[in-house]
Amino acid sequence: MLREKGFPIYQNADIAKIFTYAGPEALKLETYEFYARGFAAPDNRTVFTHIYWDASNNAWMTTIATPDQVDASGKHQLLACVDVLLDELMERTAKPLMQGAYSTISMADSEGTLLYHPRHLAQIKSSEGKASIRSLKIDQDYPLLAVIPSLSAGKAVVVRERDEIVAVGMIPGTPWVLAVHYPQDLMRSAILDNLLIVIALGVLTLLVEIFILRAILQKQVAAPLARLMQATRRLGVRNERLERESLPIRLNDEIGELARDFASMADRVHNAHQQLETKVRDRTAALEAANRQLQLLSTTDGLTGIANRRRFDEVLASAWSASQRAGTLLSVALIDVDWFKRYNDHHGHQAGDDCLRSVARTLAAQALRADDLVARYGGEEFALIASTHRHADGALHHARTLCSAVEKLALSHEMSPFGRVTVSVGVACVIPTEGRTVGDMLEDADRALYRAKQQGRNQAVIAGG
Repeated sequence: MLREKGFPIYQNADIAKIFTYAGPEALKLETYEFYARGFAAPDNRTVFTHIYWDASNNAWMTTIATPDQVDASGKHQLLACVDVLLDELMERTAKPLMQGAYSTISMADSEGTLLYHPRHLAQIKSSEGKASIRSLKIDQDYPLLAVIPSLSAGKAVVVRERDEIVAVGMIPGTPWVLAVHYPQDLMRSAILDNLLIVIALGVLTLLVEIFILRAILQKQVAAPLARLMQATRRLGVRNERLERESLPIRLNDEIGELARDFASMADRVHNAHQQLETKVRDRTAALEAANRQLQLLSTTDGLTGIANRRRFDEVLASAWSASQRAGTLLSVALIDVDWFKRYNDHHGHQAGDDCLRSVARTLAAQALRADDLVARYGGEEFALIASTHRHADGALHHARTLCSAVEKLALSHEMSPFGRVTVSVGVACVIPTEGRTVGDMLEDADRALYRAKQQGRNQAVIAGG
């Protein structure tokens, strides 16, 4: 399919004479990328051209060409090709599952030639598809150029840029690289240690459609050629194997030869379609699993491995609503490691991190039920949400158990009057009502924690008690 000329060509010396252009309309087929690369290909693999702006369609396009098997002389006789609009592919690819993220598509070359970038569409269009990561000086994406040569189909790597975490993968069957950019402020440090992500390959369903063969050039426009053209259109519309009986393959002339070549090519397209659909299903399932893992990691504290502040806020809001509906008691405990700054200054930051991890494990082990949540509240502060207590006395007793469990760790703290690591706990218990808010409850717990520190630390105090 010639760009903006709209016809396929059967590479035969006699048949090619049917299409003759002269003067300003003269065609130099060898100057077209799909023609030069397609007939020069050593095998019958599909060729994707660089993208270009098609003025007649007012859209970005690429040409896909599939040659037949080489003959005894090592040459191709048939090249089926089709121009593909990229608008829908770009539209679907530009919407990753995670809110706040965005995607880009580039060629797998040293320049990072861009097919799609939501922030540089004007430059890509004005350069007629020649704009690249390097030419536009998108310096934060330079790390992507370093990993492109090592990519392989179906595999993904994670690159950490200045402000983003980028998952990069090669789209199978194409020379295109898909990069999904996740802002780092949506992530947590644990993601970099545990991230296992597979690039979304749902875009492959679009690539299957590019194998639609529109027409084949023949010696003359006759009924057999019309049947062949109809079969070509059906191949792109239906996901079913082409019936050879519908083609003029029994003819002993050039049309019959062309039909037989096309039938073989149609079988390859059908098989590729089936394989791609299977890959799409597999990769989509893997991507969904990876996204679930991402969601889990984004709510986990990177240092201690327990829930982070974001998860604490989500669970507290949900528990507040549930207790309000049921009219049950909800308790929150704020827990502070006593004299932790002194501990850090004296023992060192590495020992301080080890201390916080040990305290976090101990507190998490004291959760009474699966519904209870222990989270890192910030710095050396932790928090506990519990909806299992029927009375405030039970919540206070639980808080004292936390103090005792940490003290029994017997972690040496030479800068503490107790000689070991201890915690102070402030507890707030309420039955949520319309006149109260989550913020009120946290303020009560914070005031109780302040009283516990004033009264000597290593103890639990309940708000109002």
